Amino acid sequence: MENYRKILNTVNKIRSTSHNKSIKIQILKTYLFTFVLNSNQKRNKLANITGFNVNYCTTNSLRYLFNEIFLENEYNFSTDTQKPLIIDCGSNIGMSVLYFKLLFPESEILAFEPDEDAFGCLERNIQQNNLKNVVLEKKALSSLDGIMDFYFDQNNPGSLKMSTIYARMPKQKREITSARLSQYIEKEIDFLKLDIEGAESDVIEDLRMENKLPLIKKMVIEYHHHISKSNDSLSKILGVLEDTNFGYQIEGHLTRPLNSYMYQDIMIYAYRKN
Repeated sequence: MENYRKILNTVNKIRSTSHNKSIKIQILKTYLFTFVLNSNQKRNKLANITGFNVNYCTTNSLRYLFNEIFLENEYNFSTDTQKPLIIDCGSNIGMSVLYFKLLFPESEILAFEPDEDAFGCLERNIQQNNLKNVVLEKKALSSLDGIMDFYFDQNNPGSLKMSTIYARMPKQKREITSARLSQYIEKEIDFLKLDIEGAESDVIEDLRMENKLPLIKKMVIEYHHHISKSNDSLSKILGVLEDTNFGYQIEGHLTRPLNSYMYQDIMIYAYRKN
């Protein structure tokens, strides 16, 4: 009975979205046949996600990404063009890229992902689905161009907690190439997705310093609160947004009872004011 209620709630959630009927059907079919009926994708790490063939690293991360992106619609946005220019920072295996292509097949996407395992899946997922106008960069984003340490878990390939910050992923490390996002923005961007496990403040500050924020129409920033338990810096990002003519909405979830220094994911949905 509990599983039935969960399925019914998910079906109702899909039905209540603003997506057109065709997209709703594709998401529903994926949910039912890939995740509820437990297809055999585990054997070859290949799944069908809304008609796309998707290579992935682990079943748990695939399910989490599908729930977050396709069911919760965390990266949904409206635009007045059929060919939006999207920058996807922290693409992992590319589920967000596929979501954007499902909504806007003619979109142009620049995607960043530094991890070797995740980037390998991302690259295959773009190629085997013949996705056009997608440029991939195997780089982390930060406040500098160069080489920096990247922390990952060799026992959990493609982990969603991989980071350039040790406290976020206190496991193994390797050197990776880092870049400043500001160097890639030369014209108006319709949508920026920023989910980079703790480096978001540095990237937003770099965009402010280089005067690139006025070129961005809308963005979603996942702020990782209390990676360092003593660091409370949400106001820095919000202050930059306010100073550069952005409005915003904030979404956050907390478990009860409340405890000091709890880690928390906070979603910031920002939009350039007219």
